[in-house]
Amino acid sequence: MSLEQYVANSIIELAPVFATFYLVALGHSLFEKAGLLDLAIDGVFFMGSSIAVRAAVASGSPIVGTVVAAIVTMLLGVALAFLMTYLPISHGAIGLSMMFLGYGIGIIVGYPARLEVGSIAMYAYSEGWAIAIMAISIAIGATVHIILKYTKLGAAIRACGENPHAASSLGVNVLLTRLIAGAVGFAIMGAGSSFFTLAWQKFWDPKSYTLGYGWLAFTVALTSGRHPIVLMPISLVFGGLIFYRVRIGVMYGVEKDVANLVPFIAALAAMLICYATKLKKVLAPPASLGKVYYKEERTV
Repeated sequence: MSLEQYVANSIIELAPVFATFYLVALGHSLFEKAGLLDLAIDGVFFMGSSIAVRAAVASGSPIVGTVVAAIVTMLLGVALAFLMTYLPISHGAIGLSMMFLGYGIGIIVGYPARLEVGSIAMYAYSEGWAIAIMAISIAIGATVHIILKYTKLGAAIRACGENPHAASSLGVNVLLTRLIAGAVGFAIMGAGSSFFTLAWQKFWDPKSYTLGYGWLAFTVALTSGRHPIVLMPISLVFGGLIFYRVRIGVMYGVEKDVANLVPFIAALAAMLICYATKLKKVLAPPASLGKVYYKEERTV
C-alpha cells in the first residue's frame, strides 16, 4: 500500500470518530459559553446515540436517525437552560440528574431496536459518507466560531457566560440567549452522538454508557478552552487514541486492558498540563460558569 493510500484510508477511518468527538465537544462548549455547566454530557451522548439507532431502524435511514437525535437532545438542552437560568438551582445537581436520566432513556429506547433487528449495520451510514460527515462537522464548527466571534448573538452568549447580571443590565435577554445556546448546543451534541452508533461503531450495545466517551468529549472541550477551532486538532488526537488504542497496544506489547486506558491517561495528562501551567489563564472557563443566576440577587 502506498503512502497516499494509507493516508486516505486513515482519514476515512478517523472521519466518523473525529465527527463524534468534535460535535459533542463543540455543542457542549457552546452550552457552557453561556455560563451553563454541562454535567449531563455523558448521559446525553448515550441517549442521543440510542435515539439515533431507534429512529434509523424505524425509518430505514441513518439521516433520519441523526435528525431525530438532534431534535430530541435539543429539547433537553432547552429544558436544562430554562431550569438553570429561571430557577435558583444547582447546575451540578440538575446536570447529573439529567445524565442518569439520559442513561435510562437511552436503554429504554435503544434496546427494543436491537431486539428487533439484531445488527444495525444495514441502517448505518456507508463508508462513502465518511468524508462528507467530516466536512459537515468542520463547517458546523466554523459557523459556530463565526457566530460567537462576529455576531450580536455570539457577543450576548459570551456576555451571559462572563456576567449574566451585567449582560442583563445592558439589555441582553439572559433567559432567551441561554435557551438558544442550549437548543443549538445540544442539537449539535445529538448529531455528534448519532455518528457514534450510525457511522463509527455501526452497532448498539446497552453497556455503551460505561465507555465514558461523553466525559472524554468533556475533556476535549476543557483542554481546548471551548474554542471551536482549537477543538478540531484536539478532537482528532483523542479520537485517534481511541480508535488506534488496540494497534498501539500491539505495537508496544501492551495488554489490551491497559491499552484501553491510554486515551483516559492522556486526558488526565492534558488536564494536568492545562491547569498546572500558564495555559490555565488562556483556557479559563467563562467567569460565571456554573454559578446560579437569579435576578433578585446581586453579583457577589
